[in-house]
Amino acid sequence: MLAVPLAAIALARPSCGTAAARAAVKASHLNIPASQSISSEAYRVSPSQVDAVICIPLPGGRVAMALTIASGGTAGDIDWAVFLSSPTGYKVSLVRGGYKLGLVRTGSDLVETDPVYKSADPNCCPSGGFDHARWKWNGVKFSVVRTWHDKSYKP
Repeated sequence: MLAVPLAAIALARPSCGTAAARAAVKASHLNIPASQSISSEAYRVSPSQVDAVICIPLPGGRVAMALTIASGGTAGDIDWAVFLSSPTGYKVSLVRGGYKLGLVRTGSDLVETDPVYKSADPNCCPSGGFDHARWKWNGVKFSVVRTWHDKSYKP
């Protein structure tokens, strides 16, 4: 029998990536509430809708797994969620909605970018610039620490 030191077990980080994200979406029955949905109707996310996955190691060996949800059409990514690792698997921690949103990791933070459309703008070309929100882990949850607006998509 192979003995594994307890310190090695305590430091092992859970798997994080597309397969883990799809499994977490399936296990959690991830729902986007009407208040976050572009259609104003709640819906259940299919694991196949997982688009980008961002993994962030947290203190104590936990992992935050952020993922974007693809619309399957011209709306691009329309939602994002953060799952936190726990001894029993990943648990939903945060759900956000958007339209053609972007999500990137900056250090150990997440930056959400949302285009701003003016009334006559075509779907391709938002002329109102971009709203950005920087989300930081505070030891309990991710919360917004900074918001700004500019003409650049890049945070």
